[in-house]
Amino acid sequence: MYLLKNFLKFLIFSLIFISSLVKADENSITKEKIKKFYNSVVSIDSKIREEARTSKSLGTIRQGSGVIIDEYNILTIGYIVIEAHEIMIGLPNGKQIPGKLTGYDHSSGFGIVSPIIKTKLTPLEIGNSNDVDLDDTLLILPSPQKGIGSMAKMVSRRPFVGWWEYFLEKPIYTLPMNQSWAGAPLISSNGQILGVGSLFVQDAAFPGTFSPGNMFVPINLLKPILNDLIKYGRRKKDVKPYIGISTNDSSGKVIITRVSKKGPAEKSGLKKNDIIKAVNGKAVNTVQMFYKTIWSSGNYGVEIDFEIIRNEKDLSFKVKSVDRMDYLIKNKSY
Repeated sequence: MYLLKNFLKFLIFSLIFISSLVKADENSITKEKIKKFYNSVVSIDSKIREEARTSKSLGTIRQGSGVIIDEYNILTIGYIVIEAHEIMIGLPNGKQIPGKLTGYDHSSGFGIVSPIIKTKLTPLEIGNSNDVDLDDTLLILPSPQKGIGSMAKMVSRRPFVGWWEYFLEKPIYTLPMNQSWAGAPLISSNGQILGVGSLFVQDAAFPGTFSPGNMFVPINLLKPILNDLIKYGRRKKDVKPYIGISTNDSSGKVIITRVSKKGPAEKSGLKKNDIIKAVNGKAVNTVQMFYKTIWSSGNYGVEIDFEIIRNEKDLSFKVKSVDRMDYLIKNKSY
């Protein structure tokens, strides 16, 4: 009964929300404008080798969308292309061309892909994701080869904590949900890129409230690292230490749910189901607190002290962190 009531509330909310979108600012979003925007949206298909670090968690066949940001480069969400040995780009005219992974950033989640052969690309302008208001009408535009575009609105901005050593301070949450979110650009009514689609979330509007929507990585996170990604394939500053574990705090404790094979944590002796009591002498009881404590230790390469509970026994470990890019299988262009 509780679930049914919540679903009915969400259904009523959605109907009101969607009807407001249909009426919103119809003069500013025309078919001609949308057609023009689509000239900068591409499809991306990647193949990853079985031995890749991310093959089990993300699969060996990945697909999504990307948006052209200059005459040489395409922005997408990184999990589509990281460790890829083959990338195909589907241009707006339907032509398929080979691409390469030019850059990847784990902290933001962004990936940069570039055509291998000379190709004319029509970019969209990079906007300011700090200027998005709750009443702005936005566009989610996956490649037509991957899904259908839709109108949306931002409904919240709050932290996102991912179990894969990933944290965003203020991502953009939108409603209604677009099912082809992966790598799809979030675009303003005047054609500026505001974010890139990362995830489906069940509680876009409010934490713990049934409101299926999408989470977008804000475009402003790209600006300070874009030149590094294009030139070096990775960020060169503020490289966070990587441990190689997945964690969960739903029980009120930070529990290791997975240890990456041959990663720093495994080499140091940490195991699945270990309970993390403290990091560098500081008690931690949420994944967010755990990340912030590790990342405040310094850049990658720093040694981190872990106090854990295993089979009701207190144990201590020292884990030497790494740059996650050095752990992954890298593109030949790096």
